[in-house]
Amino acid sequence: MVPAAVTISPMDPSSQDVEDTEASTPLHPLQDGCQGRAAPSGWLPFFKPILAVSFGTLLFVLGTTLSLLYFTQVGNIPYLLGPLFLAAGLMFLVTGLVWIPVLKESLEHHALIKVSHGKELQVEHKHH
Repeated sequence: MVPAAVTISPMDPSSQDVEDTEASTPLHPLQDGCQGRAAPSGWLPFFKPILAVSFGTLLFVLGTTLSLLYFTQVGNIPYLLGPLFLAAGLMFLVTGLVWIPVLKESLEHHALIKVSHGKELQVEHKHH
């Protein structure tokens, strides 16, 4: 493949300023700074917190069941097995439930910064 010929033409300074601002303005502000990556879908950033909540709920229910089986003496369940799963499940459940609003606020903050990044306030100094 042969590269196309590049022609250089002199430009006046006023048209150069317009082209500089057009080149620095992102076409899609949410994809600015992504380095070619696609914008994440709506649920993808929340995958890990939802996984933590699901895993925590599963462990919490398992710990509750094992504790009830131990205290009712239905099965031969070791003493610490129920409280161990209950505590670990509660830890994952609470961590995931706190993680979701924190992540949501962080994503809104980053989106706001990316959108306003191209429209920063420019202060001009006037000489008297």
